[in-house]
Amino acid sequence: MIRELWYNNTIMKCEICHKNEAQTAIPTIVNGVEDELYVCTECAKNEKLRRQKKSQRTRKGSLLPPGLSMSVTQIGGSEPPPPQLIEALMNAVQSAFPGIRPAGDLEGEDSAPEIEAFEPPANSAAPKAVAPEPKEEVNLKGIEKPFILAGGMQLEGLFLIGEIDAVKRSAHALGMELSGYSIDGIFDSGHIYRLKYCGDFERALRFRDEIVRQERNARVRLFEDMVRYFEDALCRALSILKNARLLSSGELLDLLSPLRLAALESMLDGITLRRLEAMVAAIDIYSGEETLDVRQRDKIDAERADDMNKRFEDVVLNERAEDRFQ
Repeated sequence: MIRELWYNNTIMKCEICHKNEAQTAIPTIVNGVEDELYVCTECAKNEKLRRQKKSQRTRKGSLLPPGLSMSVTQIGGSEPPPPQLIEALMNAVQSAFPGIRPAGDLEGEDSAPEIEAFEPPANSAAPKAVAPEPKEEVNLKGIEKPFILAGGMQLEGLFLIGEIDAVKRSAHALGMELSGYSIDGIFDSGHIYRLKYCGDFERALRFRDEIVRQERNARVRLFEDMVRYFEDALCRALSILKNARLLSSGELLDLLSPLRLAALESMLDGITLRRLEAMVAAIDIYSGEETLDVRQRDKIDAERADDMNKRFEDVVLNERAEDRFQ
């Protein structure tokens, strides 16, 4: 209920400083309900400045002395070399695919495992064998919930440590395919994948389980050995969600994905895992917004950005996250 500036012929005082005359109203939220505060001009300016600073904050508190800032643009190369993912993935199905050569050093392009190609006899006009296109999809039955999102496997950990391409190459070598979502021009949005295959279902199932195992390992590395990478991803996502003026559904899914990893580890204040997953579920992964004209898309993206600005205004990394990242 909107209150009056005049009450019983008495001028209403500012509801913040309680000294000056109330001259304007500013929106606020009390116990989840929209309301208004009647304030003086000076308090209105101060409140606006406070909210602007708050909207750019991703941490609950600052660990740095006043006047100093932290840059995450230069991440050192002191991290240990990445695990031999291709070798591990291929070894998981080696017995069922004896024609695969073992993987070598991941740093070389030529080290990617290959299926031995069929070579026709000399002077033969017979064409080379063409592998059938993967069409069947491996189900998610038996996979733990933390690794499932939006109907696929959430491989955000493998993406953040830089190993998702190695997994894709391994799948291709086995005649399989990691299929991501393409939403509003954002490819592999949210780094959520479905595994497609042709032929042996049991082999595909073994490969799927090995991917999940490697994703679990990737998340452990993020939380324990590559914390700066993880912190960077979270702070970037929060900063954009707090301040973006235009936000497509594909971008939104991309930003929510690393935050879900943080929520699974209870690293966020201001939002719950359940709420984050509900926001992901509300995204139309088969969005038809690309068919709209530019003006319509901008209007939808602007409304989405405004909504996210409000929802994430109070979301910050909590003390548990700060203890891990310091």
